[in-house]
Amino acid sequence: MKIPVLQASDPLHVVWEGRDYLFFGGYDYHRLSRDPAILRAAEETLHRHGLSSGGARITTGTHPLHLALEARLSSFLGTEDSSVLPAGYLANLALFEALSTEDFLCYFHPECHPSLKTAIRMSGLPRIAIPPDPEELGAEIAWNEKRPLIVSDGVYGSLPPLPEYLSLAERYNGMLVVDEAHALGILGKHGRGAAEHFGLKSERIILSGSLGKAVGAAGGFVSGPKRYIDPVRNTCSYGTTSALSLPLASAAIAALDYLAANSAMIAGFRKLCIKTKKALLAMGYPVPPIPTPVISISMPDMNTSEALKNVLVDAGIYPSLIAYPGKKDYFRFALSSRHRESDIRLLLEVLQKAIRD
Repeated sequence: MKIPVLQASDPLHVVWEGRDYLFFGGYDYHRLSRDPAILRAAEETLHRHGLSSGGARITTGTHPLHLALEARLSSFLGTEDSSVLPAGYLANLALFEALSTEDFLCYFHPECHPSLKTAIRMSGLPRIAIPPDPEELGAEIAWNEKRPLIVSDGVYGSLPPLPEYLSLAERYNGMLVVDEAHALGILGKHGRGAAEHFGLKSERIILSGSLGKAVGAAGGFVSGPKRYIDPVRNTCSYGTTSALSLPLASAAIAALDYLAANSAMIAGFRKLCIKTKKALLAMGYPVPPIPTPVISISMPDMNTSEALKNVLVDAGIYPSLIAYPGKKDYFRFALSSRHRESDIRLLLEVLQKAIRD
């Protein structure tokens, strides 16, 4: 598989194979990775403290900025404690390494992110894929003697039934793990994620996620009750890897401040996402009209995929065809809060032409 090489020319365009394209890809949903105030925060830290803290968190690598970021995350998410790691993938590995000593039976959403599936497998916890019907899941949990550990992303092509999952976790003395990587900064009144979207607040929820998507920086986190976060800090995943780069820690703090101050912007973006998806639904694309930025469109065959790719290229839109191992190829478009109405109108016109032709 040929990996595309892209370079941003501005917040809305990328250079690919020598040409400038309108970009509906990636996960920098608010383009905070290029926001001047957030770049200044990173730059000031770079000049003052350098690139790296020079160690792992449990040796010489913990800097006051790491602690400040963890405190800011807990404040933003409304949780008791948070632990920051260098990547979202690593955060899930650390969480399940910490949970591996618990007497849990893990029920995982079959579409959950590979980082969760890998972490669950490496934990050695017994595991069962969640059936589509929550009542069927309830019957399965009632039949087993072990405590349930229910694991789901905060958002897929549709929103998972997190309230039902939490109800089962509470009823059977279990826990709910929600990976908020793609919901943080998007869902919920304050942009706190899917748990906030559903109004869920419980000592039985553990959140994980990425600081490299809507937050626009980098790194991963685990957040929730202190009794589950403290063990994360005793794992090999946490303790034997270099700490998050200091400029990125500063950028993440500034980005969380930005999101906290701009809930109206986030709410407007959700409306834009729904409006765009409803337009696609009206065209005949099977796109659930949920308030999230990612639009996934599968093609029936290679010829149809190639035809859509050519139409996009001719219109000056980067053809974001995704080829993940073990999955059928599909187009994945991601809206951003910085896209203009004319940008989205062009995308819709191209997709209308593609389905008509």
